[in-house]
Order: sequence, then C-alpha cells, then structure tokens
Amino acid sequence: MTTPDATPKAMDRIDTEFDIHSPEYLEKKTAYEASIRSRCPVSWTEKYDGHWIISGHHAVGAGLRDRNRFTAAKYTDEHGKLKGGITIPTAEGYRALPNESDPPEWDGYRKLVSRPFSPQSVDKLRPRIAELADEVIDHFIEAGEADFVMQVGSPVTALITLDVLGLPLEDWRFYAERIHQTFSGVPGGGDSEAGIPGIQKRLAETIAARRITPHVGVLDDLIASEIDGRPTTDEEVKDLIYDILVGGFDTTAGLMAGTVRYLEDKPELKARIIEDEDFRRTATEEFLRYISPAVGLAKTATQDFELEGQQIKAGDKMWFMYRAANWDPEEFENPEVIDLERSPNRHYAFGAGIHRCLGSNLARAIFQTVLPRFLERVPDYVVDQERTRNYAFACVNAGFQELRFTFTPGKKVRETPILEEL
Repeated sequence: MTTPDATPKAMDRIDTEFDIHSPEYLEKKTAYEASIRSRCPVSWTEKYDGHWIISGHHAVGAGLRDRNRFTAAKYTDEHGKLKGGITIPTAEGYRALPNESDPPEWDGYRKLVSRPFSPQSVDKLRPRIAELADEVIDHFIEAGEADFVMQVGSPVTALITLDVLGLPLEDWRFYAERIHQTFSGVPGGGDSEAGIPGIQKRLAETIAARRITPHVGVLDDLIASEIDGRPTTDEEVKDLIYDILVGGFDTTAGLMAGTVRYLEDKPELKARIIEDEDFRRTATEEFLRYISPAVGLAKTATQDFELEGQQIKAGDKMWFMYRAANWDPEEFENPEVIDLERSPNRHYAFGAGIHRCLGSNLARAIFQTVLPRFLERVPDYVVDQERTRNYAFACVNAGFQELRFTFTPGKKVRETPILEEL
C-alpha cells in the first residue's frame, strides 16, 4: 500500500457505483462495505455529483490525518451551489462546528469546546453519569419491558450532555426525538419544530435568552468567550452546541444498544464486564471497532495528489468509511468476529486527525459507567428481535430506531427522582 506522499503510477479509476444512501446498503451494511473495499480501498462513484469512497484502513487513516490536502468546510462554487462539508450530499441550513472548519479557524473553535471534554473533566463527571444511569433505569425497572433506545441509551446520553452544556434536563426528549428524526430519514418539511429546524430554532431562542440572563454551563461559557480577539456570535455558539448535541446523543446510545444486543445470551461476558475494569476498557475498544456507531464522514480535496494509486483532483469530495476501515482484514484478524481482548486495536470509531470526535472521552466514560449498571440491574433481559430496527441512514449512524426488551421487574434505587417523568 502507498501513502498520499508516494508517487506511483496512478491506476485506472475504479467506479463502484456505490450509493451510500441506498436500501441495499441499509440491508447489507458491512457485507456491502466489504465488497467495495475488496475491489479497491479507494474507489469512485458517480452518485451525488460524484465522489470517492475511501474504505481501506490505511487509506482512511492517511486521509483523515492529512490536514493540508483536505477541507471539511462548506463553500459556494462558481455556479452558486453549496458544496463541501462533512455530509454527502452537502447539508444546508446549518454549519457543524468545529467539524466543518479548517485551521487556523478550526484551532480557535476547537479550543473553545475542548476543556469540558478533556480526560480530566470527564473523570469528574463519572459520579454524575452513574447517578443519571440509576435515574433512567428507575423509570422503567418496575415495568418488565422497555425500549433501550428511548428509555435507556438516548435519555442517559442526552441528560449528561445537557447537564454539561447547561441546558434544561427536562428538554432531553425535545432534542432526542428531533435527532432521531434526522437519522431515521423523517423529513422536517416546512415544520419549524421538526428535525434539525426545530433544534436550530430552540437553540437560537435559548442563546438569545442566556445573553440577557446567564446560567451555568458550556453554553454560557461560549456566549461569554472570545475568538480571535472578538466576541463569539450567536450563530457560532448555536452551531458549536448543535454539533455537540448531534455528536453526543445517538452515537454513544447506538454503541450501548448494539453491545446490549450482543451480550444478551452471554452471562459470562456480562459478569466480566461488571467485575473486571481492565477487561471492560479493552472490551470498550472492541465494541467501538465492531459497531462503529459513527459510520463515515466527508471531506473535500484541496489539491491534486495520489492516494492508494488513485489520482485525486482538487475539488473532489471524499467519503471516509470508518466502519469499513474498522473491518479491514488487512489490519484486523477476523474483523467480523468480536474479540473483547483484541490488542492492538487501532480502530477509527472516533475518526482521526484534527476532526477526531471531540466527545470520545465522554463517550467511553458513559459506556463504561452505564453498561455495567444496566447489566447489574437488568440481568435477564431478552431482546425482542422483531421490534429491533436500525436507523435508515446506514452510512452515517449505526444506531437504532427501536430495540425493545423484556425482563424480570426490579426495584428503584433512588429515593428522590431527578425528573418526575422521562
């Protein structure tokens, strides 16, 4: 394999006709990715105005770490069409920050939001995560059945994220349901309260109110911050908060849901995850690799160069496939098999390079705190396979629309609830 800096004779372009939004991809997922990767780790498709498919582990890593020959920013071309960004097709109506920015602008935005998600800051959150985990479980523990998505994964990740941001905990469902609409393929249409428009509208209203009456949290810190010697704008604050919400809610929830589904009939592994902290950490990385809750991300080439023998042109859009890279047999032995003691485990579940996931430390902390608590309190759960549905946008998020389970009812452990209802 070659690196982007090598200069071999370019190969003929391989057109896979791969459609990242096709029903076939939703149905076959990793098998579809494997078929593309086996043909060429860097291939082309004419879908969505044409773009490259980067599916090999080496190629994905090389591309994501190259901060000089790619851009994640949106721009308007000579025909007035919006292009670029981290999605395919390019998403209009908002800017995901800091993801859809490049250095030196990226450096300022990333610095503003990095501290609350540092390892030190996240370690201090672990008792609060445990408290919220018990709170969420208490709300369904007496019922004997629940939906993991909207009664465990989403509420616990949403509550801790809103807690850090300084947004009202009781608003978790407002944001979670609209993020679900986005990944489920439910269009917002003209409804200003649906999907992304609803989130954008609520955030804009909240930011305006907080400028008048400040609270405590990351949101208020951003409002009071400066970037490049000037105050942050309402639009910048909104886009920074939006990116944290979308990145934090459903990816970690999807990771937990996929893990719970796998562990259903494996009591020995459940016990080891509960009791053995070292094993839990290693298992976390393997579940991240195997499930890859964030499936892919787009960038645009800023200059001509070669990648894995393919000639990339300036302006070409590229889709980096995290999960396909994480299942590459060139890097991982038997990648289709979960090995909870796999080491080394150089996965790209959080991406790589400057646009590596901001919330990776928090995601691990939530997973490693909530999962053993759930397994302890709901030890005999049985997943209802007929009522388990993945998200419709298979190329973006490997999470679930629904994952229902039954279990022996238990008892609440908190004397006073944080929220009267979820």
